[in-house]
Amino acid sequence: MKKYFFIFLSIFALAVWGISSFKTSAQNEIKQTEENNLVSPNLVISQFQPAGGTANDEFIELHNNGAAAVDLNGYRLVYRSASGTNDVLFIEWTTSTIVPAGGYYLIASTAYDGTVVPNITYNPTTCTCSMSATSGGLAIRQGAVNTGLIIDSVGYGTATNIFVETATTTAPAANDSKVRGSNGCADTDNNANDFSGLTPSAPRNAANVPNVCSGGGTTLFASLAANPTTVTPGGSTLFTVTVIPATTPPSTGITVTGNLSNIGGSATQTFFDDGTNGDTTAGDNIFSYSATLPLTIVGGTYNITATATDAQARTANTNVNINVNAPQGNDDPLLLGNPSNATTNVADENNYLMIKPQYTLSYNRSKATPNWVAWRLDTSWLGTAPRQDDYRPDPDLPSGWYRVVDNDYSGSGYTRGHMTPSGDRTNTIPNNSATFLMTNFVPQIAENNSGPWEEFETYCRTLATQGNEVYIFSGPLGNIGTIASGRIVVPQYTWKVVLILPNGNNDLSRVNKQTRTIGLVVPNFTPLNINAPWRQFRVTVDAVENLTGHNFFTNVPKNTQEIIEKRRDTQ
Repeated sequence: MKKYFFIFLSIFALAVWGISSFKTSAQNEIKQTEENNLVSPNLVISQFQPAGGTANDEFIELHNNGAAAVDLNGYRLVYRSASGTNDVLFIEWTTSTIVPAGGYYLIASTAYDGTVVPNITYNPTTCTCSMSATSGGLAIRQGAVNTGLIIDSVGYGTATNIFVETATTTAPAANDSKVRGSNGCADTDNNANDFSGLTPSAPRNAANVPNVCSGGGTTLFASLAANPTTVTPGGSTLFTVTVIPATTPPSTGITVTGNLSNIGGSATQTFFDDGTNGDTTAGDNIFSYSATLPLTIVGGTYNITATATDAQARTANTNVNINVNAPQGNDDPLLLGNPSNATTNVADENNYLMIKPQYTLSYNRSKATPNWVAWRLDTSWLGTAPRQDDYRPDPDLPSGWYRVVDNDYSGSGYTRGHMTPSGDRTNTIPNNSATFLMTNFVPQIAENNSGPWEEFETYCRTLATQGNEVYIFSGPLGNIGTIASGRIVVPQYTWKVVLILPNGNNDLSRVNKQTRTIGLVVPNFTPLNINAPWRQFRVTVDAVENLTGHNFFTNVPKNTQEIIEKRRDTQ
């Protein structure tokens, strides 16, 4: 029967021609303010004005509330919108800039019209870094944008981003500011309590007399990071705890202990600052430990905690989340078989296996699209999480590989065609967000993506709500050109293979000769009637295998496999 498939395909294509006339790393559910909820060790944001008499009339004032001078070299001042998930860089210090103990430092927009001279300015019209007058968040980071250690932060208005310490302060009126109490020394890690309104604003700069805080430098400060933050079973990640010692009295004998029990490690794991166990530089107060995850770990988000202690009995607690890219418990979409024998060997670049908690895929580097994407669907994956629309490159692709970006599809005439639909992952925001990684897309014409393709996606969710679990494979077929300067191949067809089981356990053993399967092949060229019913494009699983070269359901006993794959669905 299979030898006649290409005759069928020709007829199929002719029939189609005659048919008449879709918010990055990843959004955190646990805020970084909880991760680093500690009084700042030295620098704080002591005053800010987000709006004034002219457009972008803004300033941010810093204060050194520590007992020792601070060199700003390596620090950054960043901003986020009210609910933003990425830093906007205002200022980065790349040369030695000393702020004495108790000193002030003024950063202002080039549109700032105050009489106090800024120590440094930024241009909102060139860096797209103006503040909202009503709500937002500011932070001082030591290190890179998005990932560097947060030294201090403040949120105002209705901000919900990670820069809010406990509760936001209100937004000031134009030409007014919010100022930190005790001349910059008040620091309880509660923005609402630490800041009050000042009318009109009165910024201070480096020329002002320093105000040294009493008891400054009495706090031990620590922050935990992981690199990478996304790991596969059997993979490793380097945990680092950056410690800023107290200065009054000086910290001695600092030690760091981490609790790695959530990922199969010790609950009292020592971190090292001696050049071993992943530590880069001995004696720099960055304590490290390289951890290898067990092969049996289940996919999901894991919280890791650590505690820094000094000989003066001061402690600082910190934590970080890591994501394990593996199927969640009893949810392996490849339980029934790996259709192309994809592997995690980087040399296998056109059949590269990528395992995520939400779906699994075989990636083709030469085409910059997946060969196939597999996922399992039941009602546990469905909920009320809103569609994120945070299209972004996949950070899990190997180093050196081109990473497709959202703009690669702009102006191409093709839509970003989900393989695993956003609608199939609505139980949590992170799970929905994962469907917007660009490795989960192929170029689709709108008539396909918004027509029978979307209709069949909805039908599969209906099957799930009726008490079924659905194993789904989806992918592109053929080559009718490229987009993104030749980087991304446009498929001639898109296809799906589906297997439906009633809800239950031991899924593989429950597949039998009566198990329902559906094959679907939809043309990805015009003309195609957007209202054409999905059932019109049904084929057998055998037909999809002949077209793609994949072999589905290989873990199912052969006799059963042959029967369910040759039967064309008619329901």
